Amino acid sequence: MEKIKFAIVGCGQIAKKHLLQIDTIGTLVAICDSDPDRETSWINRSDTVFFSSLETLLSARLAIDIIVICTPNGLHASQAKLCLQSGYHVLVEKPLALTEQDALAVVETAIQSKQYLFTVLQNRFNDPVQAVYQAIQTGKLGKIFSVQVSCFWHRDVTYYEHPWHGNKMLDGGVLFTQFSHFIDLLLWYFGEVKELSVMMHNANHPQTELLEDEGAVLLRFEKDIIGTIQFSTNAYQKNMEGSVTIIAEKGTVKIGGTYLNEIVYQEIESPIISASTDPQKSLAQVYHSMLRTLQYGEPYYVDPKESVRTIALIERMYAASNN
Repeated sequence: MEKIKFAIVGCGQIAKKHLLQIDTIGTLVAICDSDPDRETSWINRSDTVFFSSLETLLSARLAIDIIVICTPNGLHASQAKLCLQSGYHVLVEKPLALTEQDALAVVETAIQSKQYLFTVLQNRFNDPVQAVYQAIQTGKLGKIFSVQVSCFWHRDVTYYEHPWHGNKMLDGGVLFTQFSHFIDLLLWYFGEVKELSVMMHNANHPQTELLEDEGAVLLRFEKDIIGTIQFSTNAYQKNMEGSVTIIAEKGTVKIGGTYLNEIVYQEIESPIISASTDPQKSLAQVYHSMLRTLQYGEPYYVDPKESVRTIALIERMYAASNN
């Protein structure tokens, strides 16, 4: 079977991770970035065409199956719509959009254009994350009482020297850029949130347009599970923790590691899992799921509407904050 043909829009650090997967299962036909220096500094391939704008890429009408969007957050929705309307399938890095309204518009565009819209929520593939999900679904943990998310990361001045980092329109805030994967997992595990309260402030990054660089969220899910999220990008020198801890009737379990890829501890009648996951493996599974959808019509591992749900909850958090 002929290899899937890809184009990448946005040639930053995350795009390099996607390129590794593309080289495994397909062929990179084109790259697109507004910075012409990226043509030589990011990639140098005689068989890959460089474009300085998405419009020129789309007007070239190249034989491309999937366009991978790795641009700043605030551009995802508009660029995804353009690609879908032009007849291409699209894989969009998280977040799909910065508002629920824009995210819904992208989903509707995919339906109208009859193209696939794929989103990236790769942490769902991590072995410990999967194992805990199965334990919840099968009742192995019994009644869930509460959940705690702790995210203590480090983002210094040099990180925000990048033009779009910390920009309100392009970044959206740390709940979108740094911590949306954790919020996605809470919804995937426990369902809808019926009430919440939020406190957040910008304590250490006044040079940015960010409303917040740390905060706390109190949640009550529709299943009456109590949840808390404490987050910060002010950890000293390095990322310290990103974890989900579940307190339940028949067990207590904490997922941590660099990218929610390890079981930190578990007290359960029969252990869930002890193995850790290579984070790069999870992105590979995203691509393999996408490939199975294209070649065999298998359902993609996550419905884009689930990304919309995460965006909607983050919007609620910002609206409920004390800013």
